[in-house]
Amino acid sequence: MADLPRPLNRAAALGDASYPGYAMNAAASAIGVTPAFLRSAETAGLFEVHRSEGGHRRYSRDDLHRAERARALVDDGVRLDAAVRIVSLEYQLAAANAMIELLRRKDQQPKRGPQE
Repeated sequence: MADLPRPLNRAAALGDASYPGYAMNAAASAIGVTPAFLRSAETAGLFEVHRSEGGHRRYSRDDLHRAERARALVDDGVRLDAAVRIVSLEYQLAAANAMIELLRRKDQQPKRGPQE
């Protein structure tokens, strides 16, 4: 269970996809699932739960994207545990591709020679 991160600037939290700004009912409603689905996805390891000071579950936009993708897979007949693994692998692949792109850009920058 992770505590809510404290943004340095409250307005900055609006643009932070990892900030857990959604309560359970709002999160479930936003992506068209039940609160029970979110709890099951959490238990299956799709994301780490954040909790408010009062102990209520809170979800970030990233959590909701993962849950929505898992729900689509479940709707297609994939078991939840398999859907969680698929979503995790998709996110790992996206992160690896982003790193490859970053390294390519760095490699393509003009090299500076020794100054004379």
